[in-house]
Amino acid sequence: MTTASTTDGNNNNNHRPLIIFCHGSGDTGNGANAWIRELVPSSDYSQWEWRFPTAEPIPYQLNGGRVTSVWYDRVGGFAPTFPEQTTTVERSTDRLLKIIKEETKRRDPGSIIIGGFSMGGAIAYQTAARWHAANKTTLGGVFGLSCYLNHDSKVWSIFQEHKPTNWPPTFIAHGANDDFIFPGWGQETYERMVKMGLPAEFRIIPGMQHDMVAEEIAQLLEFLKENIKVSEFTSDEL
Repeated sequence: MTTASTTDGNNNNNHRPLIIFCHGSGDTGNGANAWIRELVPSSDYSQWEWRFPTAEPIPYQLNGGRVTSVWYDRVGGFAPTFPEQTTTVERSTDRLLKIIKEETKRRDPGSIIIGGFSMGGAIAYQTAARWHAANKTTLGGVFGLSCYLNHDSKVWSIFQEHKPTNWPPTFIAHGANDDFIFPGWGQETYERMVKMGLPAEFRIIPGMQHDMVAEEIAQLLEFLKENIKVSEFTSDEL
């Protein structure tokens, strides 16, 4: 199986903000890119630069141990009460942090947004937490769509140890009718973030199941336009 690390949504243009979009379990960067293109008018899509990384396939216990395109393993079930498989999480965050580091050589970190759908949203939270714990520079934004963090996620201990004073604006959305990754799990993650002082917004999308819809992505892009501050690329700031 071919596992390209990224799929570019369009030609590089470091005067546009970059969205690093992480796909859900079993999908690929190409699949996520095609899905987003179905939901976003081309005129809006072209206002951004996009990167769609693909997870390295690993044995996935919730798929009977079969090798699957997932960002990390899960054992026991989906509920946030099950223990996080942190070793597998960090293999993916290491790869995504390298992508961010690579991008900062040609653009302001404040023009970089990381997020994703389902498991991809969770790995975006994980990556952003590690970035802001280790770097003084702030990313432009973070988003999580139909996702959550486990109760014992390492993210929470990172936030405890490194107070997230430089955390960027965060958009969180969930389908009201999601019966796979329950909206309460996503809201619980949001409330815990806010309690720790993170600037985040939570939105319920009426009628949506475990899915992405045009209305939701339009809200996401509008949020990013309103909240990120993009300055011209000047130098390697790290």
